[in-house]
Amino acid sequence: MSNENRGDEIRVDYRTGTKVIFSSVRNNKPADFYNLSEDKWESDVSKCPFEYGKESLNKTIKLVGGDEHSWKLKVIENKFPMLSPQFDFAPENSFLKEEPAFGYCEVVFETPLHNVRFSQLQREDYLRWLDAIIEREEVLYSKDRIKYVYAFKNEGPRSGASLSHSHSQIMAFEEIPKTIREEQAKIKEFYDKNKECLYEYAINHERERLLAENESFIAFAPFGSKMSSESVILPKRHLNYVGLLSDQEKSDFVDILSEVIKTNDILFGKLSYNLLFHELKSDNSFHFHVEIYPRVITFAAVEFAGFNTNQLFPEKYAEMFRAALK
Repeated sequence: MSNENRGDEIRVDYRTGTKVIFSSVRNNKPADFYNLSEDKWESDVSKCPFEYGKESLNKTIKLVGGDEHSWKLKVIENKFPMLSPQFDFAPENSFLKEEPAFGYCEVVFETPLHNVRFSQLQREDYLRWLDAIIEREEVLYSKDRIKYVYAFKNEGPRSGASLSHSHSQIMAFEEIPKTIREEQAKIKEFYDKNKECLYEYAINHERERLLAENESFIAFAPFGSKMSSESVILPKRHLNYVGLLSDQEKSDFVDILSEVIKTNDILFGKLSYNLLFHELKSDNSFHFHVEIYPRVITFAAVEFAGFNTNQLFPEKYAEMFRAALK
């Protein structure tokens, strides 16, 4: 494919088989963080393109709780997407493999208020956010060629976020990503051997690392935590994607999620983190869960070799967490 006609694309690294999204448009995305010192960041509201009065800068998909000048939640098309239905071409069958970066990218703004962090939202804000994610996932799954929809949140500059205004993202892919396929394979392997769901079985083995619990959900620091202070939020009932949550489970989910996020604020202060939805609508054996990764450390050479390192035992993190709850 000639360079003149190339848009954003996915290339396959022939050394490992890893797929890499190349997205030159991301170089143009706005940023408003400044005075970065560890995670004690500040932001310039004048550089934020999502404030009232800047509606013309974005293509709105959905508004909740008002109009363009009074909304409480807003969904827009990502103006600087990694994936787009416009990034499409016929891949060539050659040694150097490249594919179209086809898909969809949306942004969900949980609040119109620039300086309100996700941990500071009210219960009704979390419920509104969850309902919006469920609705947009259903819409994106209905589109041709889409096999996986990924909801996530990057909070703070060390998480990969470029803007401080609280927001989440939803991406729709043509294929199931590698991490989810690996989890899917582990779930199948465990079920074939034990005739039981891996995650439901794990609940009774993670009690030592319990963070919080309610009627429908459990939150824990997994035994093999990949990063310091990693947490998992897991429904006790088996369901494979977020759209299957009952009204009671939605209520319990936002309660335990806010409890984890707010307690991490007590422990670590204004710390960057990633919040990831792991689900698989096409496979009933998958167990929906949410993973949260506070960015306590930066990846180094050992991580690039394929070994995760963790300087905080999950048992210690769970002990710190429960003490902070009190």
